[in-house]
Amino acid sequence: MSKNEWFEQGRHAMMEGRIEDAIEAFDKATINDPSSFESWWSLATACNLLGTQIEGEGDYARANLYKIKAAYSYDRATRADPNNEKVPKAKAYADTIREAQKSKKAQGHF
Repeated sequence: MSKNEWFEQGRHAMMEGRIEDAIEAFDKATINDPSSFESWWSLATACNLLGTQIEGEGDYARANLYKIKAAYSYDRATRADPNNEKVPKAKAYADTIREAQKSKKAQGHF
């Protein structure tokens, strides 16, 4: 499938609440087109959401993996299209996620 098809599959999965399926589709979209800001942004958003849900279940170590991937994906989005109007938000989200994860680590959650 093309980047656009993977992206649309991920978007539909998100709308249906199938976040892990969305992550898989957005991953494939970024592989097919690493310069797509929207694919990286969507991957980051999905990973952050799933990480937050998993944290709510108390599995901080597993949640941390998704949070790390979210921050990385926001960073990749900024490099994919440095002129995108969402770049400041992407940088802020990545920084916020990293700071929150440092705090959780310091508290002994993982």
